[in-house]
Amino acid sequence: MARFINDRKQSTGKMPGALIYLGEKKNDKPLLRLIHYTQDEVVEKKPETLDECLTYIADNSVTWINIDGLNDAKLIKNLGKLFNIHDILLEDMLDTGQRPKATETEDLMVVILKVLYYDDKNHKLSSQQISMILDDTYLITLKEQEGDYFDPIRERIRTGKGRARRKSADYLTYVLLDAIVDSYLVIIEKLGDLIEKNEPNLFAPKHQKGLMQNMYKLKTEVNFLRKNIRPVKEIVLHLIENESGFVDEENHKYFRDLNDLVTQASETIEIYQTMLNDQMVIYHANLDTNANEVMKVLTVFAAFFIPLTFVAGVYGMNFDNFPELHYKYGYLFFWILVTSIVLGLLIYFKRRKWF
Repeated sequence: MARFINDRKQSTGKMPGALIYLGEKKNDKPLLRLIHYTQDEVVEKKPETLDECLTYIADNSVTWINIDGLNDAKLIKNLGKLFNIHDILLEDMLDTGQRPKATETEDLMVVILKVLYYDDKNHKLSSQQISMILDDTYLITLKEQEGDYFDPIRERIRTGKGRARRKSADYLTYVLLDAIVDSYLVIIEKLGDLIEKNEPNLFAPKHQKGLMQNMYKLKTEVNFLRKNIRPVKEIVLHLIENESGFVDEENHKYFRDLNDLVTQASETIEIYQTMLNDQMVIYHANLDTNANEVMKVLTVFAAFFIPLTFVAGVYGMNFDNFPELHYKYGYLFFWILVTSIVLGLLIYFKRRKWF
């Protein structure tokens, strides 16, 4: 299956808003996790149904509902019914190839983006879509599969470290987005290290075997990274500039700082993409230079042998009257002649600095 776009055969011809999961089935059964907290207390649950979560949503508190697994269309349909989410937005959440974006309605804010994973062994990126549904008192996150990205944040909420327990749901959204963007920077650093390690090998012929294949693989991963990270800047700007009140003005400074991180990530990706393009150009230039050196050597050898072949051809003609054939020192004269030609060409080439 193509990495840059999902197989959309299942949704072809379906009506808009049809709840069809477009992605790999990664969980047999969706897993619900709930954290409800105020400044003074924390409640954690693993509810069986979404209806149980409604009892925890209240003013002056934050309820974080996390759903791992998107392949249960019935659950997603019920989510839309309980929290007044339009089917079009639910459809986007189930399309794991959806471009990262932020959308707001009168009732809530929806953010869709990618969490990226890096396979250190195979040097390959994979992605998992995460959707965030933000209201004044709750945040709902939907992921394709269970993961440990947000475990440190859960631990901070449990222990009361940091500002999360004193802030509202928009700050929790910021904290989750910050964790995702930080992971982007870690992955960019790993890819960047591999790209920079290619530079010395560009000028070492013994290390050039497989170098082009490696550069092309890195270029594919950088493009995959770029595709998923560039739209995140639009998301953060949308959160900063929105006038609907989903993000408290007091928390804008955190989102502005997050915007700086996303900008840094995007600019670094562009730099490494340019470096890869330059490395490919240098690689091909080196191949052309090496080929030219080989042709130069062959041309020099040919320049030596062309006049020698001419002389040998002249004296190889079968005419009856050939004065030099009966000359006593004809053989010696031939070698003196060809040696003089070779030495003359050698001096000429040296003066012209052709080798």
